Amino acid sequence: MRKKIIDALEELLEEKIAEIIDFVEYLKIKEIKNKENKETYEWLNYNAEWPEYEWGEKGLPECKKVKFISEMWLLIKEA
Repeated sequence: MRKKIIDALEELLEEKIAEIIDFVEYLKIKEIKNKENKETYEWLNYNAEWPEYEWGEKGLPECKKVKFISEMWLLIKEA
């Protein structure tokens, strides 16, 4: 099969070979991105069953309200 491909490539014009090389590079990049997307999806959707956290004698600390501002990230609201 490889010999058949090599023989066919040798018959093509130089400009067509350049197009084939570009296409092969595109396929390599696409494969890398697909792998990265799959890993990211798996990481974001991982469902770990974490044990209950022991907060100590004082219990869960009092939480502060926050507001998300895209230019500043999180802004802590003082109550």
